[in-house]
Amino acid sequence: MTALEPAPASVWPAPSLAGPPGSGVAILVNANAKRGGRRVAVQISRALPGASVRLTRSAHEIETWLRTLPSPRVLLAAGGDGTAVALVNALARITPEDQQLPLMGVLPLGTGNGWAHALGSPKLHVCLDLMAPSRSSLPTRRFPLVDVEGTLAHFAGTGWDAMILDDYKRQLDASKGPGRHLNKSVYGYVSATLLRTAPKVAIFGNPHVLVENLGPEVFAIDPSGSPRLIEGDVRGMVLYDGPSGVASVGTCPEFGYRFKAFPFAERMPGFFNARVYARGAVGAVASIPRLWQGAHPLRGMHDWLATHIRMTFSRDVPLQIGGDACGSRRTVEYRTGPREVRMLDWRRLLCLG
Repeated sequence: MTALEPAPASVWPAPSLAGPPGSGVAILVNANAKRGGRRVAVQISRALPGASVRLTRSAHEIETWLRTLPSPRVLLAAGGDGTAVALVNALARITPEDQQLPLMGVLPLGTGNGWAHALGSPKLHVCLDLMAPSRSSLPTRRFPLVDVEGTLAHFAGTGWDAMILDDYKRQLDASKGPGRHLNKSVYGYVSATLLRTAPKVAIFGNPHVLVENLGPEVFAIDPSGSPRLIEGDVRGMVLYDGPSGVASVGTCPEFGYRFKAFPFAERMPGFFNARVYARGAVGAVASIPRLWQGAHPLRGMHDWLATHIRMTFSRDVPLQIGGDACGSRRTVEYRTGPREVRMLDWRRLLCLG
């Protein structure tokens, strides 16, 4: 289960709590954020004059900035899920393996903001008001991370989620004027799904996927939503062999826009929620409300809690990691990463006032 606890001391020396608002807070701002990176960076700097604010466009800039920080007590990623993933991986590269990663948080400036919504992040100005006072401790939630080809993320997958992401971006790039603003909303995802992804799936059908467990333990999810240990020698066991519309994994319940893509992600520490959805496009469209709510049981949905799995497809399929398109793959391995991350729990912080 998720832990709510005061954040332990950072791997860097704890900063003094005396100082202007935002002292000891470091904030990474995505220059390409949906809500305007440069403008937001100025807004944050004015609200939190004691914070270190950096506007970045590349992973190299992030890592260089992190190496210059004296002693932040919390690092905030101002952007979407991709910005948070970039910060996590930069921190993992510069933090010794025997030390925990510094406390992180997310300010919701992206499109879907899955991690931010899961953590209860309020609007930006409320977040800044909450970070202005100096605090000796902050409430946290711990998340394991999924390692996909050396990249750490809170969700990743193949199939419709990756296709929708690709189609959404193509639709957004092609839109202009007022339509572009509308396509940046949840409407953009829904319209891309109905008008672009679903027709392609209807024409080409779902690929076939073989899901193999490679870890020492794996749990199935029973109809009541409870994990059930699969007994016996499970390493190398075939968990699923059949059609796949979506085949994804996550340690965070939400994918974006409060879409509960991984409703069992936080059931067991150190495990991720692996899901395969077997139904076709027509069935998926009819089930959108229940899919969005993370309903269970759901016809055609298969869930496991695992630490290491391999998915092999009958044809190349698009892959997304943390909401960023990463080309196509025939085979993908997911494993619980060697690091976990402590995230600022905005919902709990709001209760503390």
